[in-house]
Parts: sequence; structure tokens; C-alpha cells
Amino acid sequence: MGMTKAMKDADIWLNRAYGLNKELDANVRTLNKLMASLNSGVARYESDGTESHDPERAKTNHEDTLLEYSEQMARVEKLRRNLKAENIKTIKAIDQLSSGELRAIATDRYINCMTWKEIAKAEYISKSEVDRRRTRMLEQMANILPT
Repeated sequence: MGMTKAMKDADIWLNRAYGLNKELDANVRTLNKLMASLNSGVARYESDGTESHDPERAKTNHEDTLLEYSEQMARVEKLRRNLKAENIKTIKAIDQLSSGELRAIATDRYINCMTWKEIAKAEYISKSEVDRRRTRMLEQMANILPT
């Protein structure tokens, strides 16, 4: 049996946080890179990499990186809040599924961002059993979610 439009729409809605998760991960990596730059920046006060040491330039570079870091931190916090809000909506929908096994695969997929293959392994079930549960879950989600 193929997926109905309502099932496809439910899958798209449920997957919306996946992109937010990936965006958050990338922004956290940027934040960590800036943190490393700030930590090494203390050493750059002694040398700014130029032939003649310029402490003013080193100080300006450090201040620029501090500003960039604080802006990136604000961006990460905003993404975390958005993701949390979306996950709360998703969990409310998942909680309405009829069985624990369907709630488990939906949670692992749409909250924990696991692949269907990873879910099969974690649940000790075959990939085809995951596919059957996914179909049942999406059939129910199509009725749970407002159009």
C-alpha cells in the first residue's frame, strides 16, 4: 500500500525539526570554533602573527572575535528555543499514537533524529518491520494532525 497525501503531509510535518537539528549542530560547531579561536587569542596578545608585534591590533582582533562569539551564542540559543518549541508540538502528536511501539519509532525518528536503519537496530526488529510500523504510525498521524 502506498502513502496517501495525508500520510506524506504528516511525514513532512514530523520531519520539520530534522533541518532545525542539523542547523543547530552546524551553529554549535561554529560556536566551538570561535571558542577555540578565543582561547588561542590569549596567546596572540604576545604575537599577532606579524613581523613587528602590534598589541593594539591583537586586542582589536580579540574584541572582534568576542563580539562574533556572543552573536553566535545568541543564534544558537534562538535555534535551541525554536527546536524545543517544535519538539513539544511533535511530542504532543506522538503521545496520541495508539501503541508504545509506534510512539517509540516516532520518538526515535522525529525527536532523536535516528535513521530508520538505526531504529531497526535499536529496537531489535527487521527493517521491513520498521517499515510496517512506520506505515501504521503515519496512517494514525494523518488522522491526528490538523490538515
